[in-house]
Amino acid sequence: MPYHILLVDDHKIVGEGTKRLLEETGDLMIDYVSTGEAALLKMTTCLYDLYIVDLHMPQMNGIELTQSIKDYHSSARILIYTGYDTTAYFNKLVQLGAVGFISKNFSNDQLIYAVMCALNDLAVIPQEWLNALKRDGQKVMVGSGRRVSLTEVEHDVLRYVEKGYSNDEIASEIHVSKRTVERYLTKIFQKMHVTSRADAITEGKRLGILVELDF
Repeated sequence: MPYHILLVDDHKIVGEGTKRLLEETGDLMIDYVSTGEAALLKMTTCLYDLYIVDLHMPQMNGIELTQSIKDYHSSARILIYTGYDTTAYFNKLVQLGAVGFISKNFSNDQLIYAVMCALNDLAVIPQEWLNALKRDGQKVMVGSGRRVSLTEVEHDVLRYVEKGYSNDEIASEIHVSKRTVERYLTKIFQKMHVTSRADAITEGKRLGILVELDF
């Protein structure tokens, strides 16, 4: 019996081409949709063996869709499918339950192999992305040669600040007290040499710590 896969990619030419390629193996049956909303609708009638999710999509991006899939189907296998560097989001996606990452630059054989690995519960990470991972947090160089290194939690707090969340709202999201959020913000400001939330957002974007997802 073939594996049943849901492929989600807002670029229809890429999505339809990937669907044809995978179905040519004879072992895979692919449903293709172009939006996260359509993917969630599909899941109301079928739970899939594997979900292949584009990271950069309008309305609902790959991170949001991964969270929604896991909320509905907790044991889901999810592969992130993208032509962009995912290292800034690696820890977040792994925490949400992604089992691997595949590049749109993969050869046909590499793509098929990666999909079969994921279906057999093997993690999939391209070597070049693995080499680029910063295991000690989000770290970047500034002009003076000084390193700015944010922990994963500090990075999450900064992302919520960028979205306009209040300290109370951030505390609720990351399950800590308001005072703890204030301490995180103090550390972030000190590390980034800024004195306000607006300056932290501006500096975060300049340094590449904050990256826009929706292209």
